[in-house]
Amino acid sequence: MNIITLDFETYFDPDYTLRKMTTEAYVRDPRFEVLCVGVKQGQDNSQTSNALFPMKEVAIVCHHAHFDGLILSHRYEVRPHFWFDTLSMARVAFPHDKSHSLESLAAKFEIGHKTVPYEAFKGKRRADMSEELYEGLCAGCRQDVELTYQIFKRLLPFVPKEELKVIDMTVRMFTEPVLKLDRARAQDYLDKTVKQQDDLLDSLGVNKKDLGSADKFAELLKTYGLEPPTKVSPRTGKTVYAFAKTDQGFLELVNHEEEKIRLFAEARLSTKSTIGETRAGRLLSMSERGDLCVYLKYFGAHTGRWSGGDKLNFQNFPRGGELRKSLLAPSGFVLCVADLSQIECRMLNWLAGETWVLDAFREGRDLYCEMASAFYGRRITKADKKERFLGKTLVLGCGYGVGSKKLKGILKLGGIDLSEDEAKRAVDTYREKHSFVLSLWKQADWVLRKMYEAGRGGVSFEYSWGCLDIVDREIFLPNGVCLDYGNIDMQGGDLVLKNPKGITKIYGGKLVENVVQALSRVVISQAMLNIGNLYKIVLTCHDEVVYLVPEEDAEKGMEIGLNYMKQTPSWCKSLPLDVEGGYAREYSK
Repeated sequence: MNIITLDFETYFDPDYTLRKMTTEAYVRDPRFEVLCVGVKQGQDNSQTSNALFPMKEVAIVCHHAHFDGLILSHRYEVRPHFWFDTLSMARVAFPHDKSHSLESLAAKFEIGHKTVPYEAFKGKRRADMSEELYEGLCAGCRQDVELTYQIFKRLLPFVPKEELKVIDMTVRMFTEPVLKLDRARAQDYLDKTVKQQDDLLDSLGVNKKDLGSADKFAELLKTYGLEPPTKVSPRTGKTVYAFAKTDQGFLELVNHEEEKIRLFAEARLSTKSTIGETRAGRLLSMSERGDLCVYLKYFGAHTGRWSGGDKLNFQNFPRGGELRKSLLAPSGFVLCVADLSQIECRMLNWLAGETWVLDAFREGRDLYCEMASAFYGRRITKADKKERFLGKTLVLGCGYGVGSKKLKGILKLGGIDLSEDEAKRAVDTYREKHSFVLSLWKQADWVLRKMYEAGRGGVSFEYSWGCLDIVDREIFLPNGVCLDYGNIDMQGGDLVLKNPKGITKIYGGKLVENVVQALSRVVISQAMLNIGNLYKIVLTCHDEVVYLVPEEDAEKGMEIGLNYMKQTPSWCKSLPLDVEGGYAREYSK
């Protein structure tokens, strides 16, 4: 396969810039202009041009392939055989680095620096540049291409072949968009959301600034004789207002005996939760420029899961919600959705060896009802919705060491108000029935201690932990990717992880959660690759895979996808999987 390393330099000015615009909006804007493109074929010297030469089936290496790839597809209708994205690769290799920019990676590998004179050509079209300035721009572009290629060679050993394919698939969700938008439905959702919020604020006689500002909301509560709830920030150690929706003090406001206080709290939630309004607006804006570009950040989380990007996270559109329903397949196709049911719960109990839970999954028993029955001391059925919700919360929420105080807050959000003693008994009910999960937490605590000691005073640590292999501070997953805990440290007697964004506490239950999420992600991505060999993947939403199938093959395509999703990899053959799915014929136009 021929490999080409490529980098575009494009026009920008103080207002028209990626600092102020999304990648998609910038590339599709009428002001867009390619100034030059740097190209390196194989190991040849880099070259520049103000036009793109014809390309056949090649693999292209870029730093931030979402940007260069959308330029290629949208502006030149070029879709390479394979994408190598050094930005995505760097997230796997160096997950704790503050920056994965080209400049930062070049400095890390000590291979040179960027020399593009951005300030000199800001606001200048090609026709406005002197030959001297243009040559400086081209020289900087050639240098960027060379740096990208050298970084690519150094990163390649860190990224398994399977994950390179996942990166390629992720890039294409954005650079080769196909999803349409039901604009009428999205606009109707936006209008209703704004009106509901405005009506609520009008009825209370307050405005968004009063409720959105923590200080102003606190003053509002004081006028009603209430002392605003506070907490100690785990990040700064300072006392702050407890106005987060999961804070116990704020939950008490939501459930306050005085109706006005309850409404104020609910209105603050509404004002702070403008995400639905923002998402709808961005979808509508994007659809005016073309098909919907799905930007997912590969390895956006430490566990390898994707995160959102380009100021929009398609993963967080509520299931069954209007925004999900407004996504359309192109004419002649349907959207197939395959979902791995309760994958994390299954993976946790498989890793722990909690065989009775695995048997329950295989037999199709209702674990939520069984757990609720154990707590209430009577038989709970699906008809007992409130009680079953408690059982579901225990089964899905207590596997990583959650305590009674946090559980009490979670249940209160769901309309179940337990006393402190009842919340403790609920946690104890889960733990009494999951002794192997508790043992897994203890084993994880031991692993953390050993990883902390690794590298200190010449101490090394190698350990096989089920399907995982641990070497010093790296936990290798079955697909070859490692979870890097090189940032583990001790603070005040507690083990912590030091990240660019701050310090977080790490303990056995949390490590188990990380590992379970990482393993679940591997199962899903391996299924995605199999499905992607036959159909175009357009989106992944946590435990779901969304792909495009010709309308006449809808049922067959759905069956193929579900079969791949429930196909357990060789490293977890005894893991019982269950799948759900369907195809959205009614949303295609």
